[in-house]
Amino acid sequence: MSFKQIAKGTALIGFVNVVRLVAQLFSVPVLARLLSPADYGLAAMSMPVILFVMMIADAGLSTSLVRSGKVDQPAWHTCFWLSVALGILFAIAVILLSPVVGFLASEPRLVPLITVLAAIIPLQTLTLVPGAALQQQKRFATIAMAEIGSLVASIGAAVACALAGFGVWALIWQQIVFYIVRVMLTLACSPYRPRLIFDLPDAWEHVIFGRNLLGVALITSASRAIENLAIGKINGPGATGIYSMAFQFARLPFMLVTGPLQYVLYPHIAAIREDKTKLAALFLLFTRLLAMVVFPGVCLVALASEPMFHLLLSKKWEQAAPIFVLIAPAAALQPVTSIVGTFLMALGRTEVQMRLAGQFAVLWLVGLMLSVWYGIEAVAATYSICGVLFSMWSLRICLPLVDCSFASYARVFMWPVVLTVTAMIGYAMLRSTSATHDVLNVCLSLALAASVCVVGLFAQRRALLAVLTKSDSIT
Repeated sequence: MSFKQIAKGTALIGFVNVVRLVAQLFSVPVLARLLSPADYGLAAMSMPVILFVMMIADAGLSTSLVRSGKVDQPAWHTCFWLSVALGILFAIAVILLSPVVGFLASEPRLVPLITVLAAIIPLQTLTLVPGAALQQQKRFATIAMAEIGSLVASIGAAVACALAGFGVWALIWQQIVFYIVRVMLTLACSPYRPRLIFDLPDAWEHVIFGRNLLGVALITSASRAIENLAIGKINGPGATGIYSMAFQFARLPFMLVTGPLQYVLYPHIAAIREDKTKLAALFLLFTRLLAMVVFPGVCLVALASEPMFHLLLSKKWEQAAPIFVLIAPAAALQPVTSIVGTFLMALGRTEVQMRLAGQFAVLWLVGLMLSVWYGIEAVAATYSICGVLFSMWSLRICLPLVDCSFASYARVFMWPVVLTVTAMIGYAMLRSTSATHDVLNVCLSLALAASVCVVGLFAQRRALLAVLTKSDSIT
């Protein structure tokens, strides 16, 4: 498959995330007028339990299957039935434990909500293997269609239920409808059809692969939970909210650029994982492209964060702007360096990912415990220091696995860094200090970021074309 098709697939998956953000932007105000804060509170208390169990039930089996052969092999069927069985067992466990959750939260109304929401766990596991078949065959337009169709149907159901006076159940049915529609669309469009075959030894390598990915997810989730609890305990819920909002903006490069690219790129590089020369060339190519897009975007947004947060979120969130500035170094570097994780998955080295995730979690939590006493500014600065230093250290382990030297890797950052710094100087010289010119300053920062991307890609066109010529057919 050509580079243009990879770019198209990345744009489609990125577009799904944009649609999700836009849908929330328009649906939340409508639902907020129809539902009470208590309704949202009950839903917010119910969903974390379900989401945590869904993460465990996923188990990473579908990601591993993308690396394997034809979709009708015994391992695919074994993983399908194993996923479905796990989904059903976890759903039953959640239903049985829902009274305990209600008791611990001193909120008996959670019991029926969690009981009904448990249905989405097996619904999710039903889509894992069929969805992996779609990803393996690079049918990203179909995947995007299923996601957007499910999203539209779920929002429609939520609004209809809210208008009918269902209260919190409108938000519950929003989730149920989303997963029902996604199951239907995925099963209808997927080339995979389950058969009554179960041979666990044949699927054991996928279980090990998935176990490591699950370990990464659990470590990351636990780290984030401890982070929020520590900040909230020492600095209060208001400071936690400010920090979380700044961190949501810092996650946008992952959501809109790196994440979609990793999802689309994975089946391509998994198919050529034996060709180390081509893998190294592609790794450097996509690192260069990510740096050229992410660096100027994050850095220019950081410079214009005060007017941007003011315009987008209102004045009450202006404290999040300096926090975002402090997070920006890690927010710029991590989405670029994390692309190596996709190549490690293609090579089957998920144990390296799990080990690195554990090491970063330990480093960050130590830094958090030392900095949280000095306010969220100290926490944000410490996160950036930990993120940047660990990214550099982890490359020492990861680069040899993809046959890439550190010198070659460092060279791809030259143009992105030079042009980004130039654009930042330009913004500092051209921006207006008047509060009435916030819109102009935001537009200036976005225009400079876009210009730097275009100029950078043009300046590097020969190097990019050389790699693309050698890898014109990525299959």
